[in-house]
Amino acid sequence: MRALPLVVWLLAACGGTTVAPDAPVDAPLLPTSNAAREIVDTRLAFDVTALTGAATITFGPSSDPGATLEVGDLAIDSVKLAGADLAFTAATARLDLALPASDQTIAVDVAYHYKIHESQGASTGGYTLIWPYYCGNLFPCHSRPDDGTTFTLDITGVPAGKTAVFPPSIPAEAPSYQLAWSIDDYAELALGTTTAGTQVSIWHHGPELAAAQQGGAHLVAAFDWLEQTLGPYRFGNKVGTVSVKWPAGAFGGMEHHPRWHVAAAALRDEETNVHEAAHGWFGDGIRIQCWEDFVLSEGTVSYLAGRALEVVAPDVGAAVWDSYATRLTSFGGTAKVWPRSCGAIDILDDDLFTTAPYMRGAFFYRALALKVGADKVDQVLATFYAAHAGKAATMDDMLATIQSVTGYDPTACAATWLTSTTRPVPGPCP
Repeated sequence: MRALPLVVWLLAACGGTTVAPDAPVDAPLLPTSNAAREIVDTRLAFDVTALTGAATITFGPSSDPGATLEVGDLAIDSVKLAGADLAFTAATARLDLALPASDQTIAVDVAYHYKIHESQGASTGGYTLIWPYYCGNLFPCHSRPDDGTTFTLDITGVPAGKTAVFPPSIPAEAPSYQLAWSIDDYAELALGTTTAGTQVSIWHHGPELAAAQQGGAHLVAAFDWLEQTLGPYRFGNKVGTVSVKWPAGAFGGMEHHPRWHVAAAALRDEETNVHEAAHGWFGDGIRIQCWEDFVLSEGTVSYLAGRALEVVAPDVGAAVWDSYATRLTSFGGTAKVWPRSCGAIDILDDDLFTTAPYMRGAFFYRALALKVGADKVDQVLATFYAAHAGKAATMDDMLATIQSVTGYDPTACAATWLTSTTRPVPGPCP
């Protein structure tokens, strides 16, 4: 904490006559907790050799003083407001600031050092991974999934012979876990451009060219279908997969749009590439309100990966749904899918991060498509995206949209697939 001088009252005496004290000066602002003060923009610059970061955090208006940031184990070097030192306290992974209440935005500059964290921040492997709530190990942030901010990112100190792949900006509101970089010996495979003009690439390691070609065989067509069916992509005009050397045994990917990460072991898998691409609409383009709404992100994009591929490459799509059917039998019927609460679940400690939300979520939409038609489900998802893009939403919001668009009440179908304690058999909604 940087202490400010105490306010004193000045008393003067002259010729034995007491002079009235000056009016008291307003007490200085003290660091105050205010986690509700939203972050509207985050500008970051990192030196990955020195392990230093500089963040300009712009807060939204607030009728209450103070502001709070999550800072993990960052070592805070300075906090400044308009170039002057700002009083702060840094303790228990939290940074409280002495900001005044204001009806305007306020930008604060934070300089700091960060540490290496293999799966909860910046890794020695050159990549970052901060999902679900470890952003504070990399930059001052809010980790709540409903909280959205725009980003700019600059990286220096990249070792010779390496390439840093990262988005210079994320121009639309994004959850904190969306930001990422990867630094390695990359080559870029340009796959093509969508109807809307979005360039799609895969950044791969030299020996992975064949895997990149296989995994990206229908990625442009699938991304084009997502744009044309759901609505405009929000995070820039150049996107793609980045192959990342996660630890041995890791498979899958992470929704770091517009440069989403895919484990090197999964690079040739088309469903993984399209799944991560679809997060540009659900999970990133639309944030989830609570971790309990995890199925709105993962179940929806699992369905969209299967749906997009069955449209643009029917044989591949059919194989995806066959693989989903196999995965559906890999977990018990009591696995959590959609807990009916908000803020009561820790996604890692309360067994929500499993295969269940992915597969039961996908088959919920599949059952709905068999009931009302796949084109009608496309319309539901497009309507939902138009209403909630750039904001947070819930699975309850999705059920309401389904009924509004189709006229079908999905309550019973949702109970079967998302909240029941028995594993359903794939088929149409009742």
